[in-house]
Amino acid sequence: MAATLLSHVVSDLCIGRPRVLTLPPSTPVAAVLAALRGGADPFVFVNAEPAKRGAATVYVKVTPADILCYLCGDASNLRDPAAALGRPVSAVAATAIAGGHGLTHRVDPHTRLLDAIDVLLADGCQGLLVPLHARARKRQQHHVPCSDDAVASTPDCCVLTREDMVRHLFGSISHFSPVAALTVASLGLVRRDAAHYALHADADALDAIPLLRKAVADGTAVAVVADDGGYGGALVGEICPAALACSDVEPAAAAFAALSAGDVMAYIDCSLLSHAPPEFLFRAIRAELRDRGLDAIAELMDATGTASDLPLSPSSASSASTSSDEDSPSALRGRRPRRMSSSGSFGWRSTEDVVACHSGSSLVAVMAQALAHRVGYVWVVDETSGALVGVVRFADVLAVLREHLGPQSQVLCR
Repeated sequence: MAATLLSHVVSDLCIGRPRVLTLPPSTPVAAVLAALRGGADPFVFVNAEPAKRGAATVYVKVTPADILCYLCGDASNLRDPAAALGRPVSAVAATAIAGGHGLTHRVDPHTRLLDAIDVLLADGCQGLLVPLHARARKRQQHHVPCSDDAVASTPDCCVLTREDMVRHLFGSISHFSPVAALTVASLGLVRRDAAHYALHADADALDAIPLLRKAVADGTAVAVVADDGGYGGALVGEICPAALACSDVEPAAAAFAALSAGDVMAYIDCSLLSHAPPEFLFRAIRAELRDRGLDAIAELMDATGTASDLPLSPSSASSASTSSDEDSPSALRGRRPRRMSSSGSFGWRSTEDVVACHSGSSLVAVMAQALAHRVGYVWVVDETSGALVGVVRFADVLAVLREHLGPQSQVLCR
């Protein structure tokens, strides 16, 4: 079985996969949003000017979460969203590259599986673009990311992510014994730097933007905690980058600029349930934005957002004051919203709706749990209190599996 696994190439994982959309860096951000709304995938790929990065073609994966962070991460973009949306998407791609994420390498279809894993484990790499319907090429012992000339005649590509690679390896999980049966804690897979992943439900939602950028880079989400006012509080839900694809970016950016983290989580949930939050929530966001002098994004929300009639209880918007710092999004926040009850102003998700495990969970169990829910991470909570302990990421899981294959690969691939 090990020999079969190690003889695989990336094209073996591409059977039946659809082509992805690639766009030039000059495409306006607004046009990218239109493509995302009309496309089958919640992402597009933008050329990252490979001439400046070496011989290999490198693309940047752009998602609705990236564009939302672009809009909300700069006070000037919130004040003039129309101008921000008119700029080329290279501005979003550059921010992603500066944050060390979003890079997607284009590789030869005959790249060995192990070499592909090594590329995926490189800093900032989130996926592999594999040309479809490529000409048959003679397999070589070693393969590296292919150059522009090598793939110029094969523009259609599919994408392979860390999750795809882990899913493929999970099909041969018996080969990873006894590692697969060990606990995630004993394998050192629990990242306990909760301050990098978690935000209290009472916090201003704009405080989630730096965490959301990191979540996009790590393939995770922003944990929302409550109860004790600290990062070790009980896990009550999450702000998931993938879930933002179910909500129009412009109204979502308005929600981030006006609401608390807990209420933004509820806003996203409304979008998942009905593709539109209730009207009272739109009214609350609109009033808060105008109090903060963000009329432009309020008008943009009115132009692009629609409301539903979900039977949820409304919450009054909190008043706001203006900060003197004009160069950061915190200038637009005003004072903190009032503390909310454990059920939230608009209703939060419970921990039953997020994927969580315990430190004593086995690696195979965590992999199965994440793959079943189609996510690339699992939150780790205290078995007794439900407090957030940390997170297990597929990037780290893939590194453990690759290390297990290391000694055998050197023999089998000679």
